[in-house]
Amino acid sequence: MIAAVTLISATSAEAGTTKGDKEALVAAKEYLSSQAFSLKGLIAQLDSPDGGQFTVAQATYGVQHTGANWDKEALAAAKEYLNSQPFSLKGLIAQLDSPDGGQFTVAQATYGVQHTGANWDREALLSAKEYLSTQAFSLSGLIAQLDSPYGGQFTVAQATYGANKAY
Repeated sequence: MIAAVTLISATSAEAGTTKGDKEALVAAKEYLSSQAFSLKGLIAQLDSPDGGQFTVAQATYGVQHTGANWDKEALAAAKEYLNSQPFSLKGLIAQLDSPDGGQFTVAQATYGVQHTGANWDREALLSAKEYLSTQAFSLSGLIAQLDSPYGGQFTVAQATYGANKAY
C-alpha cells in the first residue's frame, strides 16, 4: 500500500512537469558539471539569451532539482577566482556575493572562502606585486592600498606582510 501511494505521489508530481522544465534540468546539470554556479547565478544563466533562453519558471525548476550543494559550489567558485587573481578573504566573499560575481548568499560565500585553504599572506604578496607592476607606490601607500576597502581589503598584518615582501 505504501509503495502504491509513493508511486501515485511521484506520478502526480511528475505530471505537472513540462518538457521545458526537464530540459532546463538537463541544461542546469551540464552547466554545473563544468563550472561553479550559485542558485541565482545558474537561474540567470539558464534564462539568458546566451544560456538557454528558458523561462524563469523553467530555469528555477531545473536549478532547484539538480541536487546541487551550494556551499560546495561556492567553494569551487572561490578556488576558480583564486586561480585567476589574488584576493583577500573579505574581497573574495564580496566577489562571490556580488551580482556581477557569483550571486551566492553571504553564508555560502563565507563557507566557500573559509574552506579554500588559501594563504592570505601569499595573496597579499601577489596583490602587492600586481599593484607595483602597474603603478608606483611608497611602502606605506602600498600597505594602505592593500588594506583599503577599495583596494585589497586585506588585514593590516596581511597588507604589511605583502607590501614588505614585494617592495
